[in-house]
Amino acid sequence: MTMKINRRHFGLGVAATGVAALSSPAYLRRAYAQKGSSLNIWAYDGFVTDSFRDRFEDETGVRINLRMITDQSEMFNLMMAEQGNYSADIVSCAGHRFYQFVDAGLLSPIDRDKMPNWDHIEEEYADASWVSRNGEVWGVPLVVVTSGLLYNTEMVPEKPDSWEIIFSEEYAGRTAYQLQNFMPMVMDYLGHDGSAVSYGDDVDAAQRAVNETRDFLIEHKNLVRRYYDAASEVQQLMVSGDIALAQAGSGPSSQLIIDGFPAGYTIPREGGQAYAYGFNIVDNAKNMDNAYHFLNQLLADPENGASIVRATGLSSTIEGTDELLTAPEREALSLSREERSRLSWVNVETAAFIFDLVDKAAEEVKAA
Repeated sequence: MTMKINRRHFGLGVAATGVAALSSPAYLRRAYAQKGSSLNIWAYDGFVTDSFRDRFEDETGVRINLRMITDQSEMFNLMMAEQGNYSADIVSCAGHRFYQFVDAGLLSPIDRDKMPNWDHIEEEYADASWVSRNGEVWGVPLVVVTSGLLYNTEMVPEKPDSWEIIFSEEYAGRTAYQLQNFMPMVMDYLGHDGSAVSYGDDVDAAQRAVNETRDFLIEHKNLVRRYYDAASEVQQLMVSGDIALAQAGSGPSSQLIIDGFPAGYTIPREGGQAYAYGFNIVDNAKNMDNAYHFLNQLLADPENGASIVRATGLSSTIEGTDELLTAPEREALSLSREERSRLSWVNVETAAFIFDLVDKAAEEVKAA
């Protein structure tokens, strides 16, 4: 999910703005410095901005050890290998994948009594079903991601309204997508249910839908330029002119738009997906108190949300953030009401089996 790229004309130097000073009193800052001098965080690029990190460290005496991650599966495997002796205190799980971490016993449920700033989260995200499982809350929602259609407005003169354009001969060799992320949307395009909600516990029905989608993607494999992994790849492909269309996340798409690249982003009529990324506390974290202090301070000021928006291109869940953004920033992040109505939030309960099927099918598409 790394967002930074190097290019000749369009530098993504989206600098995070300064944030308000942390508001904890001196005695509290000293207490945290005495309790634990460090906090270990695994996060995507831009989730912990330099400005917030510097102020937090300066005012609390707690040193943040930050490890950048780019892949949920890699993070999961690393945590499983540590067998409970975790080197992280806070990790960043995607809303559509966090069930794996919960079910494997890798996370600690959030103690809302230790989160006085929880009410600073926008209500629709604070109470979202994705943060809960087995009757517990497991994460702090941080940013909202949508997945839709990114296009070069100079190469694609009219705003596309269907995923069909990705599979047209007109743009053969000039398209790209993240295969696992795109498959549920292709399922919807083909008339199946990419969320798998309608299949209930019928894994066989879901398997048939995934198989048909897999076969369709194999049949149209000659049209795609690249199956990409990192967000920086799709940005680079756009900027170089190698592609005109891509399934992409809202983060890299809005960054291109804010930066002045001739790009557009939309949710086609067949639909797109939405999910959130957040911060999660690992099971029996070594620096548990520092972890809660960090999360509370992060939520304390919408300036922190605005900094994250500028660093990632993603919408913040912190209440009041939008009011601090510039008009071009808000425009780049915005979707029309009709486009928003086309989004499907990834369902946590069905994700547990549909993504296993999708992951296997994606490997079969690549190997074909």
